[in-house]
Amino acid sequence: MPLNNPAPQFGLLTAYDMRDYSGVKMFTRSGGAAVNMITFASGDGIFEDLIFLLNRRADDGNLTWSGAMDLVNTFGTSWVVGIDANDKITITSDVDFEIRSTGSVDALGIGTSAINATLVGSDYVVTAPNDWIRGELNLDDVSYTVEEVGGAGSFLFPSIKVYMQDVTTGLRNKSTINDADAFSTMPSISEIDRAANATQISWFLDSEGRVNCSYLTSIGHITWDSSDVRDLLGFTGDETPTTYATSYSLLTATHKAAGVLIPTRPYQQHHLRGENMGQARRLIGGGYVSNYIGTYITSILRFDLDALLDSTDDYQHFVNRWLPYCGSGERVNFYQGWGDSRRSLPTASVYAGQPAYDTLYTSEDNGAYGRIRGSLTTDKFDLVYPGRLRRRVPVSMEIEHL
Repeated sequence: MPLNNPAPQFGLLTAYDMRDYSGVKMFTRSGGAAVNMITFASGDGIFEDLIFLLNRRADDGNLTWSGAMDLVNTFGTSWVVGIDANDKITITSDVDFEIRSTGSVDALGIGTSAINATLVGSDYVVTAPNDWIRGELNLDDVSYTVEEVGGAGSFLFPSIKVYMQDVTTGLRNKSTINDADAFSTMPSISEIDRAANATQISWFLDSEGRVNCSYLTSIGHITWDSSDVRDLLGFTGDETPTTYATSYSLLTATHKAAGVLIPTRPYQQHHLRGENMGQARRLIGGGYVSNYIGTYITSILRFDLDALLDSTDDYQHFVNRWLPYCGSGERVNFYQGWGDSRRSLPTASVYAGQPAYDTLYTSEDNGAYGRIRGSLTTDKFDLVYPGRLRRRVPVSMEIEHL
């Protein structure tokens, strides 16, 4: 069964229009190269949201779970890490094996006891018995030991210790994905940075709404050439990276990124409103005729905005760093459960060709989790404190589904 969290943290991420930064030099690495935004072709330059700008919700081949196994394996010629229709991680090989978690974080839900593969057709398959971890991952905390059954082969993975946006991002190889989320060929900042510096680098958005970059320390710290891109992502230019896993660095933005709102509390209420649009005319003899236009679904969302006396203060961030990027009619993605960036899928949309769970969709609780793609239709927000203390402010908004 999928993870069922009755009070998940959620996120609201606006679209990112990067057309003004076409070809702009964003930053330079002290031990590496300059990193320039690509020159956008006509019609390009608008990203679904910040996650897509940072990593396109896909990884480089060597950073995917399958690629991490291929990079270090000492036996077997075909390793595939996937997700099944029950939302459990599966590991498939052409050689019999067993696997166990030997790191401090069991990201894939394998467990610390060795699991033996089962022969399915001509392949050997392990299905994780536990839920996979939601949210960003430091791969320095993740380690799996794989041993050959009936042989001497053994290896550990992953060997590259950068961070990962989430588990399902690591299931998606940017060079081979071919689904509804591959809506553009525009490369992400992660891809541009990797190409310029010829090494593994990961840009991701954490659960506090801050942009992070993890990389080999040897390629050097960032010097920002574009103050506009720097400010957009929440950096000041004075950040100092922290070192981990001996040879890796993590750079975290000081401020929350523009167009990103991730409150500390779950939403108070979320319900759907349906609207049928049509033109109806009453007949002289009784009854009606109608010209049907369409059916529109809207999420009615109510939540508390963290304010000055709360654990974090999003009051000014909301009006100065979120609303300007999401006026009425603008695109916004509603992540109903932060840490799982897949799209929401109603159970009735599950059929033979579309399983209940895969790397793109989640049908958990009949679509109550996962990402809803929509447009903001609320144009005014009166941010009145309900009491004398400036702790939190109730917010109500409407998001029409795409």
